[in-house]
Amino acid sequence: MLLRKSFRQVAISVLFASMLTTPASAVVAKGDGGGQSSSGTAELTANIPEFIVLHYYGTLSLNFETPTSEALNEGDATMKVAWDGSSSGNELGTSSLMNAELELDGTTTTVTLNNVWAVRGFSKSGNAEVSIVIPSGGDELTLDKSIITMSNAKVSDGRKTGASIETNLGGIAKSAATIGSILIDLDFSKTTLAGSHAGGKYTITAETI
Repeated sequence: MLLRKSFRQVAISVLFASMLTTPASAVVAKGDGGGQSSSGTAELTANIPEFIVLHYYGTLSLNFETPTSEALNEGDATMKVAWDGSSSGNELGTSSLMNAELELDGTTTTVTLNNVWAVRGFSKSGNAEVSIVIPSGGDELTLDKSIITMSNAKVSDGRKTGASIETNLGGIAKSAATIGSILIDLDFSKTTLAGSHAGGKYTITAETI
């Protein structure tokens, strides 16, 4: 609707310019057959409105690949067992466990969602500001008491990355759209269950500048 209205305004501007512009010159000439002709030149002005289109996915499902199940032999251990059944001695500790194929830097990992937004349109500078926020209550994906916490959301156009970036609009053509990605930190420290965790949200905004 906005695009149709904008182009209607351009068409009206062109029409009025054609009707109201005084010819720059009028020439009356005698033709070969003794007839007469005249011509005039009209100047046209087209006013292009600010216009922006934001493309995004309303729903995203993140499917993590299944890690390899492993059995890690931690070596030899000697333990003492009392007659009442209690034991003591060399026990497994988290600080000395061998590394498995699946390891995180602590409990947080940065997930990159490639090519999940795009912008195109017109602005006074030819650029737009694209920003992202995690709204209140949208920072947790939950399954019963199992929680994945979202934080530190950023947008990237391949050249700039941040919570807010200035990027090229490129015009109205779809082929010239700027396509970008989103980066979000996911904290698994309170994640205890396998299955679909839901409830996470982010809001992405594009504004002409």
